Amino acid sequence: MPLSRPSLHPPVVDNSHEAAVVAQRAALATKARAAPTTAAATINVPLTTISMSGNFDSYIDIAFVGQPSGSWTMLMVDSGNSMLIVPYMEAIEAIPNWEQTYTILGQANEPWGCPANVVQGPIQIATSTGTPYTVNGCIFYACTGGTQRTANFGAGCVNPWSANGWNTPLHGVTMQAPLSYGTALLFAEFEYAAAASMFDPAGALLVAGGSWLNLYSAWPPGYTTLQMIPNLEWMSLIPQALTIGTAKTGWPGSVNSPIAMVDTGGGPAFLTDPNGYVWSGNWPDAVTCPTWTSTSTNCNCISDAITLKLGDGHHSWTYTIDTSSLPPPVQGLTTVMCQLNWYMMGQQGMNIGGISALFNYILIDYEDRKVGFKARTA
Repeated sequence: MPLSRPSLHPPVVDNSHEAAVVAQRAALATKARAAPTTAAATINVPLTTISMSGNFDSYIDIAFVGQPSGSWTMLMVDSGNSMLIVPYMEAIEAIPNWEQTYTILGQANEPWGCPANVVQGPIQIATSTGTPYTVNGCIFYACTGGTQRTANFGAGCVNPWSANGWNTPLHGVTMQAPLSYGTALLFAEFEYAAAASMFDPAGALLVAGGSWLNLYSAWPPGYTTLQMIPNLEWMSLIPQALTIGTAKTGWPGSVNSPIAMVDTGGGPAFLTDPNGYVWSGNWPDAVTCPTWTSTSTNCNCISDAITLKLGDGHHSWTYTIDTSSLPPPVQGLTTVMCQLNWYMMGQQGMNIGGISALFNYILIDYEDRKVGFKARTA
């Protein structure tokens, strides 16, 4: 079970935790899952969250047509990636007469560097009813080698799909997020479980159920919708304002074309601040920065509440991240502010962090390339 790397934040766990994850997940499989609260969704896809020290990632189960019942492959759900990458081409090749269902379009290295076949064919996604949801015609990477195989279910939506050529490994082949190949269910909603059930009180490794990816045939009510920025590799909006505690900051200020990456996993919000609006300030509730900031420059980390305003040039959404009532590991860090944050991939702006998914339902519209937000209680 490869514990895949995300694209926009440090990994929550690595392969050294694999045995513990497998054991906890086996124990989780014997427990009944709580029903999703959004009963109006057409299909409810169960997510498994893996958390440690206040950070989390979510995982989904997929299979290939023709595999024996129960042959699921566990993939990280990554809104910072916009394509499907499965770890083993060997799993497809083990299916009798697999060439009748799956077509190899060519070979290329996937974005994390694993050699892979580019394959076209159906995938099956585990659902709450036990009947898989089949997505036909999906084009994806299937790893064929490498010391670390990648297992990543790209949930991000970019416009166009081949933005900047990153998603085009072969001439004439464009890769999309797997859910976008569906013809009827093009609206995907992230509904994470309450934080108290997702995180261990002491910050230890915890594998938990109770989170969902809900698929709709039409835009559900109650959401503020924002058009994503085109021509980027990452699903992003425009950051308009940042308030720390009760102090409205000048960030992002004069930064040229700042972006706010919509990342549904990981930990705190983090940002690049080349002009020193916030990283150089003396803010209340300063905390020690995590070790992953060692690749960044001049970081200032706080646990104080923050308020973010995101927009698209026409509409906006404002929400507050206040962790004071959440489990202790999540209270420790809300924002990492750096002069140059390595995980911003050279872009000016911020990543809203997985922590934002604890305070919002987040909806992805694969049809019109939009992102929706609706307030929730963490």
